[in-house]
Amino acid sequence: YENMLIPEKATRIIGGHIIISAFLGILVNLFMFFKFISFDKTSFYILCTSKTVSNFVLLTVYFLYIGPTDFLYTQIGPLSLNTYLNQAMGFGMYLQGPITQMIITINRFLVIWFTPTKIPEYSNRITVTALSVSWAIAIWLSTLIGLPDNCRVPMGFEHIGYYSTPCNYQITIITVSAIFLLAIFTNSMNLMIAGKLIWSWKKARSNLSSEASQQRRKTSARFFFQSCIQDWICVMDVANNMVSHIYCSSDRLCISLALIAFGVLVPGVDG
Repeated sequence: YENMLIPEKATRIIGGHIIISAFLGILVNLFMFFKFISFDKTSFYILCTSKTVSNFVLLTVYFLYIGPTDFLYTQIGPLSLNTYLNQAMGFGMYLQGPITQMIITINRFLVIWFTPTKIPEYSNRITVTALSVSWAIAIWLSTLIGLPDNCRVPMGFEHIGYYSTPCNYQITIITVSAIFLLAIFTNSMNLMIAGKLIWSWKKARSNLSSEASQQRRKTSARFFFQSCIQDWICVMDVANNMVSHIYCSSDRLCISLALIAFGVLVPGVDG
C-alpha cells in the first residue's frame, strides 16, 4: 500500500513545484513584457516582447492546468482540452520559442556584421511580418486544423492515462527535426557573430575609437551573450529530456515528472 502511495506523493510534490515555479515565471515575464513595450519599438524589442508572450502562454498552462492536475492528482476538464493543451505546449508554443530565437539571432547578426549607422525604416515591418508567419505556424501546429482528431494526443499523465498514434508520432518527428535544424542554424550564426566581435575588439585595440563606438561594441557583446544563454537554456531542456530517458529507463512516471519539473523552469528563466 505504501509503495502505491509513493507515485501519488511524488506527483503531488511536483505539481506544487510546477504551480509555484510557473507563478514566479509569469511574474517575471509580465514585468519584462511591460518593460519592453515602454522602450522604443525597435526590431529587437519587438522580438523580445513576442518571446515574453509565448513564455507567458506556456507558463499559464503550467500554472492553471498541468500543476493542478498533478497536485490534485485528478483530471481537470474533458479529454479534448487535454489534447489541445498538449498540442499547444509540446508542439506549437514549443516550436515558437526557437523560431523567435532564430529571428533574434538574425537580427543580431545583421546589426553586428553590417553595423548600420541608421536602422532602415522597413526593419520593423520585416520583423512584424516574420513574427506573424511564426505565430501562424505555431497556432496551426497547436490546433492541427485540417488533420484528423487522432493526431492530437493527451499529455503523459501517469495517473490519468495517455496514448499515442502514428499520426502524432510523425508530427513529433517533424517538430523535433525542425528544432534541431533551427538550433544548428542559430548556433552557426552565433559563431559568425562571435568571430565578428573578436575581430572588432582586436581592431579597436590597434586604433583609437570614439566613445560611441566602444559603447556600441559593449552593447552588441551583451546582446550576443544574452542570445547564447537563451539558446543554451533550450539545449539544457533537450539534454534533460535525453538524460531523463536514460536515468529513468522505462519508468514512465519518472520520465514524465522529470520533464515537466525542469520544463516549467525554462520559460521563466528565459524571461
